[in-house]
Amino acid sequence: MPILQIGQTNISYTVRYSNRTKQQRIVVTSEAVEVVAPPDTPVEKITAFLDSKRRWLFNAVEDCRSKHSPELPQRYVSGAKVMYRGRRLMLQVESADVEQVTIACRSRFFIQVPHQLARDEREDAIEQALTHWKRDRAWQDIQHFTKVYARKLGVQLSPVKLSEQKRVWGTCSKDGVIRINWQLVDAPLSVLEYVVAHEIIHLLHRNHGDGFWEALSCIMPDWRKRKTQLESWEAKV
Repeated sequence: MPILQIGQTNISYTVRYSNRTKQQRIVVTSEAVEVVAPPDTPVEKITAFLDSKRRWLFNAVEDCRSKHSPELPQRYVSGAKVMYRGRRLMLQVESADVEQVTIACRSRFFIQVPHQLARDEREDAIEQALTHWKRDRAWQDIQHFTKVYARKLGVQLSPVKLSEQKRVWGTCSKDGVIRINWQLVDAPLSVLEYVVAHEIIHLLHRNHGDGFWEALSCIMPDWRKRKTQLESWEAKV
């Protein structure tokens, strides 16, 4: 059975030839991935078609898996770990004389929680505080990188905004508004930097033509390595 590798994820698939279809399509279920193709379609064309649909296919497979094997909820207690900049950092939680949850991050997350919070309230409060903390750090990193690469490319920045659309890491609209998914704060910092640079180049080159990749190579010579890092990281998300 042929396999398509996306990052560190291997997706097995079968090919079915059908006289009823005029163009290739992919059928994803919880049990299997099937490519339906017109008769006599060359294997190379099928492989190229799958490669062009890598992002869509990965998302479709992950959606099926999540629906049929829901994960246990994240616990926010001492000893638990959460992702931040490509690493799983441990939480150290303690009650303290504070009015709201406070967070400091060095080699781990040091979290202080108000004495009066009950156990179930503590975890909810920690989750909300961590989300706000990570969004703020993502915003700081994004602002820094957008300024750096706008200056390198000599472009005028339009508004830059945070997004959280599932598995869409960055966009650049026709009117030049750049949106970066704040959840990239969980990825290595080099990945977030790559996504920001990628979207800023779209201010000059709307499509992924030769000019786009030449510009990216000029300002980020190791972009291929970073792109592979992104694919590996999103395969684990």
